[in-house]
Amino acid sequence: MKRVRIGDMVESNYGKGRVIAETREWIIHDNSANNNDSEFAILKSDDFYQVVEELELQTS
Repeated sequence: MKRVRIGDMVESNYGKGRVIAETREWIIHDNSANNNDSEFAILKSDDFYQVVEELELQTS
């Protein structure tokens, strides 16, 4: 899995948006690609997520 950094765009089972925080176990991202102000915490070991390019978000 590609290393996640704050500011990266990610897609998870919960939404698509920018990473706003990251720990060893968790990634917290917003849902900005879906024009929503929700935030989601995903467990790196259990939840699906992938780093995506902004162009991929616009076409999906």
